Amino acid sequence: MNEQFERFSAPTMGEALEKVRERFGHEAMIMGSRKLRTGGFLGFGTREEVEVYVADTRSGVQGLKAGGIRSVSPPAVTQVPPAGEADTTPIARPPIREGGELQKLQADLGRIENNLSELLNRPDEKGSLSHPFLRECYELLLSSDVEPRIADAIVAQIEEQKLPGGFPAKSSVDLIVRDYLARFFEPNLPMVPGDGPRILFLIGPTGVGKTTTIAKLASRAKINQRRKVGLITLDTYRIGAVDQLTQYADIFKVPVHVVQAPEELSKEVEKCAQQGDELIFVDSAGRSPQDELKMSELKKFINALPQAEVHLVLSTTTHPKTLSSIAERFTPLGFDRVILTKLDESIALGPLVGSLLDIGKPVSYVTDGQNVPKDIFPADPERLVDFVMNKQKA
Repeated sequence: MNEQFERFSAPTMGEALEKVRERFGHEAMIMGSRKLRTGGFLGFGTREEVEVYVADTRSGVQGLKAGGIRSVSPPAVTQVPPAGEADTTPIARPPIREGGELQKLQADLGRIENNLSELLNRPDEKGSLSHPFLRECYELLLSSDVEPRIADAIVAQIEEQKLPGGFPAKSSVDLIVRDYLARFFEPNLPMVPGDGPRILFLIGPTGVGKTTTIAKLASRAKINQRRKVGLITLDTYRIGAVDQLTQYADIFKVPVHVVQAPEELSKEVEKCAQQGDELIFVDSAGRSPQDELKMSELKKFINALPQAEVHLVLSTTTHPKTLSSIAERFTPLGFDRVILTKLDESIALGPLVGSLLDIGKPVSYVTDGQNVPKDIFPADPERLVDFVMNKQKA
């Protein structure tokens, strides 16, 4: 144990924080946390634990400053009056003269007054903001641009799963919110490998960066992982699309196969497999979700490769409602994963949390720039939370 902070380990964040509370009470100063694997033999039988670092305030804050650790002040709590103490003063109404229409208006105002009074005095069914800790969790989520419905659900879970000893210290709000928010993202688990090469089929609307994303993935596999790569493009509609992919492919010396009909696609994949390609990337033309004919044509190409992993490419600069609508229209095509692009051009990822929850598919990759082969990385719930909470810049 360090002289100035202690470590507490447990299988979950909640259990670790309960140990902290038993040791230091509600005024514990949490300095950080991490996940680690312990036990096992030769990599087998390991278990995941959470380790929390807590400042030993018994030696005094001055001692911490002298040792080089900056003291952390808990965030200020916005005082919100409890639901039961709402102002029930009757709403003043302007005087209304006699008359049929005016009497009707007066009656309408009376009904509005009664409705408002009921709303002000209605008890909170969840009691979700009845504790300062929960209010701070809720405010942190809203400040990260997370939709209120998602913030409500997360706060409700935090309250439902609280430990018998009550809520942890206020300084752990960020850790708790991040932990629960990560649970809303589908884990990016590896696809079950089949016979033959792995095939990644990218689809999506126009202008989201499918071709550039294909080039990034292919070049990383070829240059960084030293794997044999095949490139197939179906994008014969857009002017210069084949040339754009060919320019990238020439850099890392990979031929580009151009396919114009669904029946040709499986044959080209077989040729790539016979040449020893381990990874085959298929680039499709951007499709407007409103164009049923083009979407039907794309469906035929996808059906020609039932063994392919289909990734829907979406731009983070798209409005959340539009993003959900696009994904809904692509759902009949049967995509498996989502790739988020242009994170460097978006203000925040928080507004998209609800859309990703509605889509219900894991995020496989995130791109944050135009550089090839850089500016792309595999996604996981913890990293996505980093972007939502604005802790990590693209």
